[in-house]
Amino acid sequence: MKKTKLIALTMAVAIMMMGAGYAIWSDQVFLTTKVSTGNFDMTIDKITTRTGDNEKQNEQHDPMWHSYDWTNLVRAEKLNANEAIVEFSDMYPGGVVQVDMTMVNNGSIPAVLKDVKVEYLSGNQELFNLLRAQTSWKADIDGDGDQDDWAHVEWNKDPWYKLPAALKALVANTKSNNLVIEPNGWFALGDGTEDGCIKFKLDPSAGNEFQKQAVRFKITFDWEQWASDPNANGYDNYGGDGEIPGIVGQDVKPQ
Repeated sequence: MKKTKLIALTMAVAIMMMGAGYAIWSDQVFLTTKVSTGNFDMTIDKITTRTGDNEKQNEQHDPMWHSYDWTNLVRAEKLNANEAIVEFSDMYPGGVVQVDMTMVNNGSIPAVLKDVKVEYLSGNQELFNLLRAQTSWKADIDGDGDQDDWAHVEWNKDPWYKLPAALKALVANTKSNNLVIEPNGWFALGDGTEDGCIKFKLDPSAGNEFQKQAVRFKITFDWEQWASDPNANGYDNYGGDGEIPGIVGQDVKPQ
């Protein structure tokens, strides 16, 4: 009996020395996030040519094109998303042809025109050097499908510049007007509601040695994202709401 009491007392003391124990319940809460980056995709959507030998097309235009351009051997094709190949085989001194080009923002990031380059590829290089150009532009900057309304002026109309200089002037003008093409928007070369174009002209001084000559060259449009930091960029107050500033005149005079 005494032995049993001793064992019970010993157990009681041991329990007292252990103290009280508590169960701690816990759970973990996980936050799962997904980060998706945008895509940058300015693409040449359409490229065509207009020449003076298409009577039906020309007579519908005001003024009629055939009053100044009769050449017909003009080829223009899309090489890839940002490059176009142009070939002239039937130019004559003073003759004018037009190459239409429209670019679309198929991505999710607003774009600005960084540069336009032209590169001689083959044919008569002297003929290439005698090419002159006029450029102008229009756009749907907010991606609503309609050309934005502004007081458009064919700002690079007179005089005709050498081809590289005319394209540099085009870029400078888009930057001076803070042109930004939003997703689903488009950019076209030319004026009015017709397809956009670059107008090419063979310098009137070209001599007889340029008869039956051809030239082939490449035009590359270099686009970049609107800004890496929208709070610190050179395109503030751009016309993203459809209220692009009117083009009031030529801003640069390339040589």
